Amino acid sequence: MTTTATPGRTTTSMTSMTLITDQLNTEWSAMAHRRPPARWNIPALNACVSLADALDVVTQARRSQPESADSILIGLLTRHIVDGDAVAGRLVLQAMLGRAVNLARRAHRQGAPGIRGDIDQLTAAAVAALWHSIATYPVTRRTRKVAVNLCMDALGAFTSTVDDHAPSAVDDHVLESGEALFVQHTPAPAAELLTTLAWGVDAGVISPDDASLLSRVYCPAPGEKGGALAVAQTLGLQPATVRQRCLRSTKRLASAVREHSAHP
Repeated sequence: MTTTATPGRTTTSMTSMTLITDQLNTEWSAMAHRRPPARWNIPALNACVSLADALDVVTQARRSQPESADSILIGLLTRHIVDGDAVAGRLVLQAMLGRAVNLARRAHRQGAPGIRGDIDQLTAAAVAALWHSIATYPVTRRTRKVAVNLCMDALGAFTSTVDDHAPSAVDDHVLESGEALFVQHTPAPAAELLTTLAWGVDAGVISPDDASLLSRVYCPAPGEKGGALAVAQTLGLQPATVRQRCLRSTKRLASAVREHSAHP
């Protein structure tokens, strides 16, 4: 049985657009019957006859076999990042989707003007941050606690997007970790981020100006301060304007990746 994440429906202003997690779950239902590509050659998934089976294996391993889960996730992330296999990345995204929902709900419960009052926008930002953490994961350096690492990376990107002054302490219930964790607000690896943005520009998904803004916010040059607040001050813009531009760009990137995953 396929495991999906169904977010809460409490919003301050429901739009006509379906919540992004509903879109992802609908998309997953349409592709879950596919057989996992033989080229993956991930032992724990070799007996799976469908992507739905593979998702169940990943989910069960995360619950009871951490070392096996690390091996599976590293295998999928490697196929996605190194081999360009979008379906492998999409499986990881589906397996981790509940964590993105948790991040968005927690930010919404904290309450604040602007984006924090809109669960739709928060969820879209959390999903985009999770996808970014999947697309830029350092598969050769961080081979243990992979799920927790993905969550932490996603939280860092998410926090930079919605609140430059959010607390860095994160409780273990949010990130499904057995210990208290703390976020180090460091930018994503420059080469990996720039590769992602370059793909978006080449594909016509975002403009060069959008890519430049995302780069300045998430991966500032040496000696420059990143984050929406610092970049807004440099450009003479309102922080909310910078956050909204970043959110729109990451949503477009996430949508393009979903389309590519559905039609590889």
